[in-house]
Amino acid sequence: MWITQKGQTVYKEKNDLIAAIATPYGKGAISCIRISGEGSADFVRKITDYPFSDEKKHAVMVPCRFHAGVKDKIMAVIYYNAKSYTGEESAELYFHGGRVLTERALMGILEAGARLAEAGEFTRRAFLNGKIDLTQAEGIGDLIDGENLSALETAYEQSEGKTKHITESFYNELTTIAAKAEVCIDYPEEDIEEQTKPELEESIEKLLEKIRKETEGYNGGRILREGARVVLTGKTNAGKSTLFNTLLKEERAIVSDEEGTTRDTIEEKIVYKGTAIVLIDTAGLRETESRVEKMGIERSKTAIGSADVIVHVERENNENSERESAKNEESVDKKTVFVVNSAKSPLSANVEKSLSDSALLLNAKTGEGTNFLLEKIYGIAKEQTDKSGSFTTARQFAALKEAEESLLRAKKAVNELTLDCVCADLRSALEALGKVTGKDVSESVVDEIFSKFCVGK
Repeated sequence: MWITQKGQTVYKEKNDLIAAIATPYGKGAISCIRISGEGSADFVRKITDYPFSDEKKHAVMVPCRFHAGVKDKIMAVIYYNAKSYTGEESAELYFHGGRVLTERALMGILEAGARLAEAGEFTRRAFLNGKIDLTQAEGIGDLIDGENLSALETAYEQSEGKTKHITESFYNELTTIAAKAEVCIDYPEEDIEEQTKPELEESIEKLLEKIRKETEGYNGGRILREGARVVLTGKTNAGKSTLFNTLLKEERAIVSDEEGTTRDTIEEKIVYKGTAIVLIDTAGLRETESRVEKMGIERSKTAIGSADVIVHVERENNENSERESAKNEESVDKKTVFVVNSAKSPLSANVEKSLSDSALLLNAKTGEGTNFLLEKIYGIAKEQTDKSGSFTTARQFAALKEAEESLLRAKKAVNELTLDCVCADLRSALEALGKVTGKDVSESVVDEIFSKFCVGK
């Protein structure tokens, strides 16, 4: 049973025995059923009739009978306590990977007294038993969900504790700062407050610099984890949906000569040079009386606001007027790529060269010139990822920003308020850092993180 004490989710009682299929659904060479909880070894002894001797024999091939007379010769692996993934006694049973065989085996295990695990319950137990922190749990989830090399590398580093160690170093440094401030309050007769204030301010600023570096690198880390959000925008019939389909290499968006065909944003992901690119097709920007089309245009503007790269598409015969208008928009900056969609094929041999004002020339229908567009998108994204930090999820970033804001208040309070106020802000910063790793986190946050895991993990 789990309860929350002082913001920390902890065990109230010893864990019951849980089990789940840990391999993908279907037919394969091998399937695995994972078991965890106190008494796992005895439980496996019971269902296999094999006399495991405590911590002497960890893995054996044994015949095994299961529900409805199903038989198989399996590999049974026992993990004792802290040596296991969950930090408690557990076991893994490896079967021949038949769907019916595995399901029947699980039914037999449940009938023998185990409970079906909830989504992410094995990893949740690893967190609650102190085997991993929340950032490592998120890294494990990202390893499972990773769809490109950049995301996998980032996820692996996080699962191995990179973010945890950085956060702990911030936490330890801040604990030392807070202790010095508390000394001044506890021993006012020593008259050390005025001597300590300059040192406190300097120490807080040094820690702030380290935290700022991480918060400023969040966007690059997010791109590595989730992919660069690339919004295709422009007026109606500019060729956005055609370009979207061409980059995807499939007919995903409806293409028509009729203006206003695209009414909503459409998202799909591709991978270029190991980096994910999330392409977002949007409704054409124009004046309209259609309520539905207006809603689509509003969603387009929202997508533009959250874009990492904006690809502004225009037709070749616009004579730059549309481009000049777009350049006056507040959202246009160095992350905007202007594209001129030409109906000509083949294009000029100088397609890779910029036009008079740095727009890329391409043919959205044939795909000619799109390689230069992808390279441009990749370059803009790489500028961010080269500066990426170690905090890659919105949850981690929010907690780190909270710590940064508390430290800014503490630094200001050093010279303007009493040390009681400084200490209060330092404690708030410590609490915020604790949220990153799970030292100070609500049960609802834990529930949200582990609900995203599959059953069996």
